[in-house]
Amino acid sequence: MLTTLAAGRLVIGAALVAKPQSQVGAGWVGDEEAARPATALLFRSVGARDMALALGTLGAQRSGSPLKPWLLGATLADAVDLFATFAAGRAIPAKGKAAIALLAGGAIAQQLALLRRVEA
Repeated sequence: MLTTLAAGRLVIGAALVAKPQSQVGAGWVGDEEAARPATALLFRSVGARDMALALGTLGAQRSGSPLKPWLLGATLADAVDLFATFAAGRAIPAKGKAAIALLAGGAIAQQLALLRRVEA
C-alpha cells in the first residue's frame, strides 16, 4: 500500500509540474482557473512538493530509514489540500471537490492506517 500511495503521488506531482493545465490541474480547479499563469505556478509548487514526499517515502522504504516523518508530512499535505479545496467554496467546481475528497481523503485514511503499522 505504501509503494502504491507514493507512486500515485509521484505521478500526480509530475503531471502538475510538467503540465499544470492538464486534466489533473483543470479537474481540480476548472479549465479557466487552471489556465491562469499564477495557478500554474502554484500547481507546479504542489507537484514538486508531492514528488519530494513520494521520493522521500520511497527512499526511506528502500533504505530502511524511518517512514513516520514522510507519512506525517504526506498526511499534512493532503489534509491541507482537502481543507483548502473546500474552504475555497464555490470557486472550486463540484467535480474538483469530489476528486480531492476521494484522492486526498483516501490517501489520508490509508496513511493514518500505515502510521499505526510502521516504526518511528
